[in-house]
Order: sequence, then structure tokens, then C-alpha cells
Amino acid sequence: MEAIFVLLGLVVLALPVAVTVLIIGHVRLRRQVRTLNGIVADLQSAAFSTSPRNKPTGQAANALTAPLSSAPLSNTPPSNVHGPTPSAPATEAGDVPPKARATAMARPPRRTEPSTLQTLGVWLRDNWFYGVAAVSLALAGIFLVQYGIETGLLTPTMRVIAALAFGAALIAAGEAIRRRFGDDAASATAYLPSVLSGAGLVSQMGGVLAARLLYDLVAPGPALGALFAIALFGLLLGWRHGPLLAAVGLTGGMAAPFLVGGHSENPEWLLLYFGLLTALGLGIDTLRRWAWVSALAVALGFAAGLLLHLSAPGDEALMASFAGYGVGLMLLTLLIPSRALAPDHTGPGIVETVAATAETQRRPIFPVILSGALLVPCCAALCYAALFSALTWQLSVGLSAGLAVLLILWSRGAPALQDQAVLPALTLLALIAVPELNKEAQTALDARLTAQADLTEQRLPLDLSLLLMAATLVGLASAWRSLKPGRYSSVWPSVWAAAAALIAPLVGLALDFVWDARTLLGAWPWALHALALAALMVAQAARFARIDGAVRLRTALFTVSALACLAFALTVLLTDAALTLALAAVVVSAAALDRRFDLPQMTGFIAASIVALGYRLVIDPGLDWAIRAPVLEMLAAYGGTLAALLWSLWLCTLRPRPSARVFLESAAWSVAGMTISLVLYHVIEAHVGHDSQDLHWFLGLYGTIWIGTALAQLERLMLGGPMRWLRIALAVVFGLVALASLLTGGSLGNPLFEEQAVHGTIVLNTLIPAYLLPALTLMFGAWRLGQLPRWLRIGIALPGGALALLWAGLTIRHAWQGGLDMHIGNGISDGELYSYTVALLLAGAGLFYQALARRSDALRRAGVAVIALAVAKVFLIDISGLAGLMRVFSFLLLGLSLAGLAWFNRWVQTRATPVPSP
Repeated sequence: MEAIFVLLGLVVLALPVAVTVLIIGHVRLRRQVRTLNGIVADLQSAAFSTSPRNKPTGQAANALTAPLSSAPLSNTPPSNVHGPTPSAPATEAGDVPPKARATAMARPPRRTEPSTLQTLGVWLRDNWFYGVAAVSLALAGIFLVQYGIETGLLTPTMRVIAALAFGAALIAAGEAIRRRFGDDAASATAYLPSVLSGAGLVSQMGGVLAARLLYDLVAPGPALGALFAIALFGLLLGWRHGPLLAAVGLTGGMAAPFLVGGHSENPEWLLLYFGLLTALGLGIDTLRRWAWVSALAVALGFAAGLLLHLSAPGDEALMASFAGYGVGLMLLTLLIPSRALAPDHTGPGIVETVAATAETQRRPIFPVILSGALLVPCCAALCYAALFSALTWQLSVGLSAGLAVLLILWSRGAPALQDQAVLPALTLLALIAVPELNKEAQTALDARLTAQADLTEQRLPLDLSLLLMAATLVGLASAWRSLKPGRYSSVWPSVWAAAAALIAPLVGLALDFVWDARTLLGAWPWALHALALAALMVAQAARFARIDGAVRLRTALFTVSALACLAFALTVLLTDAALTLALAAVVVSAAALDRRFDLPQMTGFIAASIVALGYRLVIDPGLDWAIRAPVLEMLAAYGGTLAALLWSLWLCTLRPRPSARVFLESAAWSVAGMTISLVLYHVIEAHVGHDSQDLHWFLGLYGTIWIGTALAQLERLMLGGPMRWLRIALAVVFGLVALASLLTGGSLGNPLFEEQAVHGTIVLNTLIPAYLLPALTLMFGAWRLGQLPRWLRIGIALPGGALALLWAGLTIRHAWQGGLDMHIGNGISDGELYSYTVALLLAGAGLFYQALARRSDALRRAGVAVIALAVAKVFLIDISGLAGLMRVFSFLLLGLSLAGLAWFNRWVQTRATPVPSP
């Protein structure tokens, strides 16, 4: 059995050597054949050019000789394929048309440089056997150690020494061949010394790893030092002799720990080993500018760390180490190409390149692409590590915040990295805001608070404060970056200011909604956190106000952030009514700041605050709270908000802020309708109570409120912009809610069809809030919204007119029947029936008068329609419903009225038609 292993070992050792010898002979013969082909092609070209019949000149000669001399026999492109050289002799007049010559000179063919990956692919296609030979030699050294293990012929120390000696012998052989025969592409031994030296490096790394992992002959420190020394030696060899040696050393070094095998109680130290190898590859690239070596080093380094974690997926320490390892690779990728303690990546960034047009697009430099490609899996590893335990989650949060701060600060001297800072910042926000990523941390915090519940003195958890502080540090770094644009002005300072104003408040909102910070810390401590953020934003706003002068965009951003933090603190502390008033006060403050300091960006904050106010007034705590709350508290919330909106509207008169005015005006009209409706509700409820059967007046008030909110959205349509369709959708939704309420009030909730009591005296009763108030609101909205299409205004006014007619009819019935006998089953008296006729005639007369006053033919036609309705009623209903003198007076009144209205109609027509001149 031992003889068989020895024979296999000899075969493994001899096979790559024999293959290499054969390949060298093949390369030598191939070079000789290429030389002979070139000589033959030159002779053919010379013979063809001496012929007097077929003697081409200039560009034609190049076109004919290039395929014969180069294309079939060589991979090298012909030298004159892009046209004649400047020293070529002049051609004859008939050879090339002048237009073609001018076009060729004005628009030369575009030369395309091959990329790094294309160059690597071509090399591997032509020289793949060198890679196979290197892998075979490296495996020979590793299998030599394995053979010693299986046979037991050598002691552990001798096995390691054998691996090291075998590696040294390969390196020495490679150096000897390089010194005697050379290693450049023109020599017969091209790439062979690099293959031998690379295999030797892998063998030595495998020997050191076997001494540490398998036999425990050396401590981790000396083993790491030995590997580092081998890595430095490989760096020197790669720097001197070419990228092949570097690639072989990197690949073998990364694979060695997995090929040697064994088990270790602390595998985390291997991550340092992989990091050193990655630094080796990056160092070779930064010395010799072989970009694919850096790409290979980074890809193999991250993949090796991931495989190491997958070998022990439940190890918390290994997972935490892998998260830090990813960030460490990111720092190496940023710093080593710059050869400094801070990166200096210039040119466009990745986002800038993607967003640029075809005319302005520029390609980022390779280190920018490399760091961006590594940053994505690095942040993904941080999110993945957060799922394991509270410790790994805290580590991920700290690493993402630190990486964001470093990229923000470093981008001052490396503007191409400016857009990469957003990814770790978003990772930080996701770790805090996504419950699935912070579940383990929340569980650990709850367990610690439960354990402290029985203690006399319970300390406040600092976890939430530290999280908010981490986000604040990122914000402070962004603010500093906005103040220090650096030598390169490729980043807008306002973008950094926006990031500084947003990141900490967003994290605060996430802590409140996801972590329930106000419960864990208490209302006052959590509100103090928000107030501290507000104070910080105020300080930043004051600082930028002194610097920016008249351009106050950054000042406005921090001012808006301060107002938002102040509003959030108020939401934590105040009651429902007080909070609504506080938000209204914030709107007034924004308008006042705009008036005082000319901050047009306050318009956006005013719009957002009005949306928040609308949400509070209608939904949460909303109308249900307003109905149940005491009348004074309700009046303070809604009336105070109305007063604040009117005050803000007055403050906006000094500045040209049309958008803010539209928001404030529409909100003021809407809140005014809410206030009137709710006041009427409380007044009616205080006098007659809210009986569940008396639905007509409650449904009318409820519908009026939703009509006002729908009209407010329609008024804001004049602003246009991308929010137009959202406003249309909201107006439709609010309108449907109002329509459902009014239809219910006109049918199921109508006292004419249901046994309900109408409270109040004649005319002044609960029919006004039930039908007249929504009718007036609809007709007022149709009159006010003049910018809407005519058909839409008519569609708004028609339901209002129908509700007004319904109110008039029910009011007449209430006058004759009283509030308790409104149901249609109680019959209709003669006086009531006659009153409807009188009301119709008066309505027709009123429309005729308005037609004359407004010179409106449409109103005149409407008056004619109402009169026709009265005539139909008399002849179809009154003739059978009335009796005696009441029937006589009914027809008498109808006749006189029709005669008078006929004369009046004729008079209106003559007034409207001009008299022809004689």
C-alpha cells in the first residue's frame, strides 16, 4: 500500500513537469512557425507590389496586404487597418474618391481598448495550461503532507518541514529558471518560473497551517507571523515577476486552509490570514496596477470568509468576526490603492455614472467600482449577522454607523466615494427600523428589563440612547461634510445637509414605532431625547445661517428638522387636544420663520404639517374623539387649529408663496366646516341628546365634514405636480364617504320614511344640519372652485340643489305636521299640499329674478322648469288631493302666477334682446 502511495506521489510530481516541458516545446515551435509565416507574407506582398498591372497604392495597398500578412497567421491586428500613415505617398486621382478620403480623415474609426476582464480571459484562453500546472504542483506539496499523515512514516515536525522544504525547492527552481532563461512573454520559458514559485508559496502556506491546525506545533501568533512573512515574500515576487505568480499565490493561499483539513477550537483567526492575503493582492495591484489581481484578491477573500462561516453556522463568535471581517476588507479596498491613510478616489461615482446621459457619461475608475462591488455584500453580511443574537446585532449597528461616518469623512478627498456612504447609512436605519432584523436585540432588552423589575432602583436602558447617538454621529459627520466640500466640488453641500437633518429624526421615529421607546424609557425621558435633537438642529441652523448668507437652503433644512423634532416631543407629552394645538403652532412657527428669514423651503414643511393636522382632526384621534370629548376641549382643538391656519395665512402674505397659500386656504375652509359641524352636533346633543334613532341630523353633519375634506383636495389640484393623482384619489374617496352618508340620510335616515323626531321650531330645527348645511357646502364649493372644469362644478352643484329642495319640502311638512308626525304614513293635509305649490311658484319666480339680474339664460330655463313642475303638481296631484275652496284657490293662484310669470318672461327676453336701429 505504501508503494502505491509513493508511486502516486511521483506521478503527481512528474505530471506537471512533463506537461510543462511539452508546452515549452510547443510554444517554441509555434513561435518559429509564426516567424516563417511573417517572412512568407512579406515576400508575397513584395512580389505583388512589383507587378505593373496590379500595383495598388495608398489605402488600397494596405487593404490588400493586411489580410495576407496578418489575419490568417497571427492574432495581432494589422498595423494599417485604420488607414494610411501620415508618411504614406500620395495616391493617384482615381484610386479613392475625394469625399471618401475626407470622410475617412474627418471620422477615423474608433479604437476600443480591451477591458481588464477581457485581457484576463484572452490570457487564460491561450495559457490555461500554466494554471493547471500550478494547481498540480501546489496539490503535490499538500498531498505530500497528507501522505505522511496516512502512512505515519514521518513525525509531525518532519511532515511540516517536508512541506516547507518542498515549497522552498519550487521557489528556488523558479528563480533559477528565471535568471537563466527569463520569464517574459518573448522567452521560451514564459510563465514557468511564476508557476513554480507560486506553487512553492502555496506549499509553504499549507505547511504552516498544518503545523498550527493539525499538530498544534506553533501558537497562533507565530503561525500568523510566518504566514505574514510568506505573504510579504509573495508580494515581492509578484511585484518583480508578474501577475501570474500573484494570482497563483492568492488562489493557493486562500484554498490551503480548506485543503489541509483538521479542526480548530478558534477558527476566527483564519479571518486575519485571509485578510492578509487580500491585502497582499491589493498591494501588488497598487504597485504594478494589475487591476484583475485586486478583483481576484477581494473576491477570494470574501468568499473564503463566507465559507469559513458556513463551516460552523451556529458559532456566534465566528459570525461576529465575519461581520467585522467584511468591514475590514472594505477598509483595505479603500486604503491600499490610495497608499495613504485616507482614500483619494477621483472622477465620477457609480450613481453619477448610472444617472448620467450618454453624452455626459464617464466611467468610474477601477478602485471605485471595486469598493462599490464589495460594499453591497459587506452591508448584506451586517444585516445577516444581526439575526444571530443581540451581541451580533449591536456589533452590526456599530460597524454600519462607523463605516458610514468613515465614508462621509473620507469622501472630502475622494469625491467618487460620496454616493457609497448612503448604503451603510441605510443599513443602519434598516437594522433599527425593520423588526425582523432587531428581534433578538428587543428580546434581550425585554429580558433585562424584566429581571430588573423586582429591584428597588431600576436604571433606564441605555440601548435606545446609544442607538440614537449612533445616528446622531452620522448626522454630525454629514453636517461637517456639508461645511467642508473639500478640493472637489462634485457633491452638493445641500445633499449632505439634508442627510444630516434626516438621519437622526428618522431613527428616532423608528425607535418610537418599532421599539416603543416611550414605554421603555418613559414619556418625559423620551421627549427629552427629541428636544435634545431639536436643540442640536437649531444650533446647526444657526451655524449655516451665518455661513450661507442669502442662500438659506441648508438653514431651512435644519429648521424644518428642528420643528419636526419639537412636534414629535409634543406628541409624546401632550394630550390629544394639546397635541393638535401644538402641531398647529408649529405651522404658525414655520410661516413666521419664512416671513422673517425668507425660507421658501418652509412651504414643504407647512404642507406636511397640514397633512398631519388633517390626519389628527379626521382620523386619529379624529371625529370619534371630537364627538365624545367635552365641547370646550373640542372647540379648543378645532377652533384653535382654524385660528392657527388663518394666522399662518396672514403671515404668508408678505412672501410669494402660492403653494403654501393654497394649502392653508383649503385647510382653513375644511377645518371651518368641521368646526361648525361639530359645534352644531354638541349644541344639538346638549339640548335633545343623541338618540340612535334620530339619524338625519347626525348623518348630515358627518357628510358635511367629508364634503369639506373632498373640496379641500380639489382646491389643491391647482398646484399640479406629481401629487395630482393622489389628490384626485383622495377627493374621490372622501366624496364617496360623504355620498354614502347623504344617501343614507335621504333614505333610511329620512324622517319622512323612518319614525324620527325633528327637534326645534319652524325653520330652525334639526333639518338644517341634516340637509341644508351639506347643500350649502356643495353649492359654495361649486362656486368657489372656479378652476375646475364646468362639468365637474355642475356635478358638485346638482346634489347640493337636490338637498336644498329636500330640505325645503321637509321644512314645509314640519311646519304643518310637527316634529313627531313627519312620517309619510301620517298623510298630507290640504294646507301642506297647497304650500308645496306656493313654494314651487316662489322658487320659479326667484330663478326668473336671478336670470334678469345676472342676464343668465340658464337660470331662466331653470325657472321655466320649476314652474313646469308646479303646473304638473297642480294638475296631477292637487286636482285630486284638494277639495272645496282650497282647490279653487289653488287653481286661481296657479293661473294668476302663470300669467304674471309669462309677462315677466317676455319682459326678460325683450331686455336681453337688443332693439334693432331704424
